[in-house]
Amino acid sequence: MTTTQDFVVQTIEDNLLLQHFVESTWSSAYAGRMPFPVWSQAYFDWQFCRRIDEPDRRLAVYSGETLVAVLLGVPYSFEAASGSLRGAHWSWLSVAESYRGRGLVKLLDSARVNLELNAGSDLIVSFRQSGSRHSLAERPSTRFPLKSFHSRPGFWVQALDGSRLLKWNVNRFEGVLGRLITLIMPKPEMQFSDRIRMLNHGDLDQCREVANQQFAQCVLRIRWDAKSIEHQLAGSPISQTVVAEEGGVVRGFVNFHILPFQGLTLEPVAIIDLICVNQLRSELQTKLVRSALGLMRQQGAILALKIRSQDVAAPLMLRTGFAARWPDTSLVLQWTDTARPIPKKKPVHVLFR
Repeated sequence: MTTTQDFVVQTIEDNLLLQHFVESTWSSAYAGRMPFPVWSQAYFDWQFCRRIDEPDRRLAVYSGETLVAVLLGVPYSFEAASGSLRGAHWSWLSVAESYRGRGLVKLLDSARVNLELNAGSDLIVSFRQSGSRHSLAERPSTRFPLKSFHSRPGFWVQALDGSRLLKWNVNRFEGVLGRLITLIMPKPEMQFSDRIRMLNHGDLDQCREVANQQFAQCVLRIRWDAKSIEHQLAGSPISQTVVAEEGGVVRGFVNFHILPFQGLTLEPVAIIDLICVNQLRSELQTKLVRSALGLMRQQGAILALKIRSQDVAAPLMLRTGFAARWPDTSLVLQWTDTARPIPKKKPVHVLFR
């Protein structure tokens, strides 16, 4: 627990309270101005389940009995050219409007770094959205030598329902463009068969091997072990995975979750975390991705998003109907002690959180 004269930083275990606070804070700041995800309690239960031998990374600031700010993290193990790294993805920074400008972001960042140092971590991974003038996200600065705005990856995007997308999108041009694309392009459809199906629990070991092989050439990548792949693929009904078999063995998969996003309206958007296909023939790669997109569309998603960090081949994304959206999001790498060199403009495998 960290204290100042007016504020106390401590961990918080109530995911429902967290969800309500984050949703209300983001809605107050961004509703009708820029799109943002509305995370559910079920999503928070998935991300912030208790993990053995890991500290609780749900940091909260209180002013007396009042919750006024939060910053949340999820542990991951990484690999880079310099070797194995312990670390975490951090996101969901939320500060109540009446408490902004009072040093709470700095207070939370200091508490986060101390927590990671005590946990033996090397790296904090996060993102900053800077494409909208309404965004309250941190901008690049030279004040923090251990924090690097490493790259601006942007997103792969695919419109799945052009009519609803047009009504939802706060950017009129993008909404019209998405509507036109869905009128021209063939709609993705599920093509489940004896080779393409939903994940079974018995597939997890094969999926772990497929994932680690897919991302082996990334200069920074998550190291998927038995526990982390099980949590990612089978840790919650929110997480959905479509697999492809060849020769009776899982050789590829697509993992995603669907969240409501607030724009001008509230609509479901699919976030693709993992596309692992490079052990599949080109024809089956395309069929797998299109089948996963068809499932997203069937479940009502108006849009599919995948962080564009070069961990999936661009030709596959283009031939399955994705477009590269202009980069308005920065990948931030923050080191707890000693900065490690991570080459820019090289493939990176992290999750968008």
